[in-house]
Amino acid sequence: MPFPSTHDPDPRLSQYYEDYDRTFRDFLPEYFIPSDGLWEIPLWVAHLTALLNTAGIDSTFSDLSKVPAEAEACCDPLLHATGLGDLVLMSPLAQNFRLALDIAKRLAAAGRRVVLGGNMAPLAPKDAVHIVHRGQLDAEFVRRLAGLAAGTGGAMEKPVERGLSASRITWAPDYRHLNGFNGKVPLLRLNASHGCLYDCAFCGDAWSKQLILVDKNALAAEVDEITDRFPDTRLIYIGDKTFGQSREAVQNLLEVFRDRPGYRFIAQTHVMQVKDWVVEAMLELGVVAVELGFESADSQMLKRLGKLSRGLSDYTKKIHTLSDAGLKVVLNMMGGLDEESEQSHAQTIEWLEANSSALWLFNLYNFVPYPLTPDFPRLRERIFDWDFANWREDASVVYRPQHLTPERSWELFQEKIAAAHRIVRTPAPDLLISARGETK
Repeated sequence: MPFPSTHDPDPRLSQYYEDYDRTFRDFLPEYFIPSDGLWEIPLWVAHLTALLNTAGIDSTFSDLSKVPAEAEACCDPLLHATGLGDLVLMSPLAQNFRLALDIAKRLAAAGRRVVLGGNMAPLAPKDAVHIVHRGQLDAEFVRRLAGLAAGTGGAMEKPVERGLSASRITWAPDYRHLNGFNGKVPLLRLNASHGCLYDCAFCGDAWSKQLILVDKNALAAEVDEITDRFPDTRLIYIGDKTFGQSREAVQNLLEVFRDRPGYRFIAQTHVMQVKDWVVEAMLELGVVAVELGFESADSQMLKRLGKLSRGLSDYTKKIHTLSDAGLKVVLNMMGGLDEESEQSHAQTIEWLEANSSALWLFNLYNFVPYPLTPDFPRLRERIFDWDFANWREDASVVYRPQHLTPERSWELFQEKIAAAHRIVRTPAPDLLISARGETK
């Protein structure tokens, strides 16, 4: 899909990310932001390609990221690459969701069958596409695709139950369609597990309900392939939503990379998973930065939103534990939440300033009520803007929060940007090394 560029970026956020980029590259010189392409390869393509292989279904990949965001322009290469009865699979973002539906209509008229996935797919109108997929990419999904290709249709999958799944991913993703990204992306994404067992009301990944482990042999085979196809990319983002939820997944990573030196990793986890053994494993693996979700310093607000924690003092202790261990702490900071108030916002800013010495960078997001977030059914009636081009994590909220006007909510998010920017511009002083090598 054409990547939905932001024609009117928020100037404060843009300025913040300029300093973010500088800080990141000072620490990891191999990191870069591509000037004319995607900063990360579409990993779902590799996973889906491997699954289709298991069913004997041939596949091609059409990269439309540089095609004009117009239905006709996007349809031309898709029609050229496919024939009557072929399946076309799309996973649009919110900002190109309308475009995807327009493309689907044209493709259907030309005798193609469209399968729609991604976090916006449940909002597709009835009969807009042939299949709406919601859930993990797995063997059941491939069976549905095979049924559709054979003309027998494909029923919606059964809802999963929460917990550690008995099934495992035993196949390695197939990257053959993604060779063109070699040398053009700053990092790779690798999963030792998929899903998350936490149930935060605002999280777009809470729908997974299960934790599915990747078999160690499959993980090793994937690393063999990315080493071969992307030999110069040595920075890996561990895609596990919550590093440490599975000891086995962590152990598999350690064993697979034990004889593969030279890689550095970024991991994300939940504050409840910051335990001694997890920190030790991160250091052994070669993790250099850890992302933690941070939505508010108001523990009661987070409790109402389903975010498990032991309170603010425990969170504070955990970030200093990570920082003291030599790990860079990156907060995934979210504004625009339904429960936010003036008081909770003030608490958050005060906490950020007080703990700035342990904080390195911030990934800043404003809440978007995607349909796969647990809160979506509750918030749906309060959504006032159904123009999906405005469903952006760098723009004002599209629903009415409980305690703030949308305009005031955006002002508070701007204050969060300003606080993050102050901290990034004035990092905690490191030890100064004199010309004679003396530590001061």
